[in-house]
Amino acid sequence: MLAAVDQAYRQFDDDRAMVERSLDLSSQELLQANAELRALVGAFPDQILRLDAAGTILDVKGAVQAEPVRRWAAGHRVSESIDPSARAPLAAALGRVITEQVPLNLELELGADTATPRLYEARLLPMEGAQVLLILRDVTERHYAEIELRASQIALHEAHRDLERRVEERTAALARVNDELRREMADRQAAESARSQLEEQLRHAQKMEAIGRLSGGIAHDFNNLLTAIRGYSELLLRALTGSPLRADVEEIFNAAERAATLTGQLLAFSRRQILSPEILVLNQRVMDMSRMLNRLIGEHIAIDLHLATDLWTVRVDAAQLEQVLVNLALNARDAMPEGGRLAIETANREIPAAKAHAFEIAPGPFVELRVRDTGVGITPEVQGRIFEPFFTTKPKGAGTGLGLSMVYGFVRQSGGAVTVTSAPGRGSTFTLLLPRTDDTTDRRPTPKTLPAPPTHGSGTILIAEDERALRRLSATVLGQAGYHTLEASDGQQALDLYTVHAQKIAMVVTDVVMPRMGGIELAKRLRHLRPTLPLLFVTGYVEQSDALHESAAGTPVLLKPFSPDALLLAVHSALQDEQ
Repeated sequence: MLAAVDQAYRQFDDDRAMVERSLDLSSQELLQANAELRALVGAFPDQILRLDAAGTILDVKGAVQAEPVRRWAAGHRVSESIDPSARAPLAAALGRVITEQVPLNLELELGADTATPRLYEARLLPMEGAQVLLILRDVTERHYAEIELRASQIALHEAHRDLERRVEERTAALARVNDELRREMADRQAAESARSQLEEQLRHAQKMEAIGRLSGGIAHDFNNLLTAIRGYSELLLRALTGSPLRADVEEIFNAAERAATLTGQLLAFSRRQILSPEILVLNQRVMDMSRMLNRLIGEHIAIDLHLATDLWTVRVDAAQLEQVLVNLALNARDAMPEGGRLAIETANREIPAAKAHAFEIAPGPFVELRVRDTGVGITPEVQGRIFEPFFTTKPKGAGTGLGLSMVYGFVRQSGGAVTVTSAPGRGSTFTLLLPRTDDTTDRRPTPKTLPAPPTHGSGTILIAEDERALRRLSATVLGQAGYHTLEASDGQQALDLYTVHAQKIAMVVTDVVMPRMGGIELAKRLRHLRPTLPLLFVTGYVEQSDALHESAAGTPVLLKPFSPDALLLAVHSALQDEQ
């Protein structure tokens, strides 16, 4: 019996020792796990704040605190350590988490008053005892990286679209050039050997025409090319009397004339066209045009005229105004394929300052011209681009997209404004505002018969032109008329040539825009060396022509594109004026 009791006591002692060893091991493991947990939390990239219901920081854990949150410490209210703009959203979120016991996410910008503000994602978690765990993650770098990524994706998309557009344009351009070169080679092979020099000039003109089409939209360069094409065509027409090649050259000349019309439309949009304004009463012009418009738009469309009886007068270019009416009528016709009504209205209208600012015109009296149709209407998206050059909703080949841009440019150059009001299915109304004029004096130049160009001239003429084709054309035309020529590709070269040949140079013909030295500066220097030297400016810009009259008063100006006869007349006139 005693042995059994003793055995039981020994077993109890062994069990107690084992329990003590287990408790000691559990404490060590618990301390180790706690240390590992603290290390893990400390390695997080987030700041972890424990807050009470009042927003007081109870403790701070997580990543090493950096600006703008390194001021946060236990015992302080979290609102004291954040930007004023972030306090209200954070307080509202804190109250909701405590009240509804739901986690919330919030975006905060901290340190906005510093040079390096930071963006944070805030996660608020409810805890027992009306406490909240606030986890802040710095997402500044990620935010800006996402912005850069989106920008890169957009740029890549735009670059891809631009590349596709350039490939399509280049392919079409090369096809046109290739077709022209094939026709050119056929003409050269079929021509007589005695015409080889003339065929070279024809090929050059055709190439210039192709380059002119590829240059697209640059009025100055396009006018240079057109001048060369038209000039060489006229020279060839004079030389090919009775030749089977004359019809081909006439086609070249006619094509150049059509291209000049296109350039005029581009110049109209940019408000650089040459206008011949005259005093008009729109009512009479509209009534005269209505009969022609009836035939133009067809019998399935009725024209209604509503004209004011006491309409004011305007001072505009009559030919351009008629073209405006034609363009608007044609657009209305296309919008009413099943028929409809076209109304043309006139009225007097005073434009106050508030509305004038919106129209980008000066306030005052205007004559209003409205063209209204009952067609399919225009969507808001299209209305925003309707006056852009080359923009059209018509099928490919059905329009150039320059009709309405010409309307816009003409009205703006005339000092007025044009607007469009439309909606799908409700027709369209184009409203033109043209400034009233009280002037009763018509200052249009009196039409007169131009004298024939001189058949022969003499003397040496210095030509300064950076466009080689135009320079060679001028030299050819003047050379055939008996003048000797010196050629310069820019103003500085022209000045150098004049220094060497000053005694024999009778006149200088210069382009206005050239590399190294422009025509105006060249003229100043030449006039300083020789005040009576005859000069002729050549330019493709109307506004440059006006500026030339101010900076070089009395110096004649020849506008591009010009014909060989116009060049000879301008040179002859300038030489006569200085004698």
